[in-house]
Amino acid sequence: MIDIKINPDAAWRGQDEVDAYLRAIDYRKNNYTLNLNADVKDIAQELNDNGHVTIKNFFDKDLLLPIKEEFEQKKSRGELQYNDNYTEQLAHPLVSTIAVADIAFDDRLVDIASMFFGCVPTLNNAQLRKSKATVLAEDILQGNGKTTLFHCDKDGPRFIKMFLYLDDVDEDNGPFTYVHKSHLEKFDGWRSSYRRSHEEIENIYGKDRIKYLTGNVGDLIIANTNGFHKGKKVIKNERLLLTIYYNVHTTEWLPNHCSGRIKKDFFEQLPEHKKPVADYLEKI
Repeated sequence: MIDIKINPDAAWRGQDEVDAYLRAIDYRKNNYTLNLNADVKDIAQELNDNGHVTIKNFFDKDLLLPIKEEFEQKKSRGELQYNDNYTEQLAHPLVSTIAVADIAFDDRLVDIASMFFGCVPTLNNAQLRKSKATVLAEDILQGNGKTTLFHCDKDGPRFIKMFLYLDDVDEDNGPFTYVHKSHLEKFDGWRSSYRRSHEEIENIYGKDRIKYLTGNVGDLIIANTNGFHKGKKVIKNERLLLTIYYNVHTTEWLPNHCSGRIKKDFFEQLPEHKKPVADYLEKI
């Protein structure tokens, strides 16, 4: 097990949110057998302490190519959920793209999440989104474009998103950006606004705390996005990103927030020890 840190003052709903999280942990500990893989302990501890961790070459590029190809095929058929001047997004990739579901239930990802939470985790959703270059200022972008402003997600006090680059990413095409240790260290009045400008966050935390997590196809970034983060605005080329959400509960105060779906036949073929990971996914 790792040394777990939680700061109620860094959670959107304070101690109530922490209590809900701890109840969910207890439920899953009492109802599901946990098998921890000691090989991922250091990864989980770094994630717990710093709020983010990067693992190079986590997935082979050849495994990811079909996801990118299928995304483009669905785009050509007009099947995207969201398509504007800045972003393109595929609806329910756990259902529509079998390779995404395979990755989301990958043993190594589940092992990391299990070690981080100290119980069998829940897979709450996945997202496949392309960000495109724009000359618009961050503060006037609409829809998904608003994710280029710093914010803290409301999924709980301690949860993780796993970001898998499907394009090589440098500082010009939208690296995931995280404020080091901000999942534990907030400032007075931080709850007063959901979106924060880069200048404001830099003035509060300092330039050195802002980490631009560049990488290549197959690199994996894991973050507790209760900390301040954003996708840096793309100014050149584009970035296709697969995001996988792990938690220990649905978001109790946002009952419709967990909207992930999975195919019934895929779920039924999962090994028995992995089925609890899909507890809160809708089986269709």
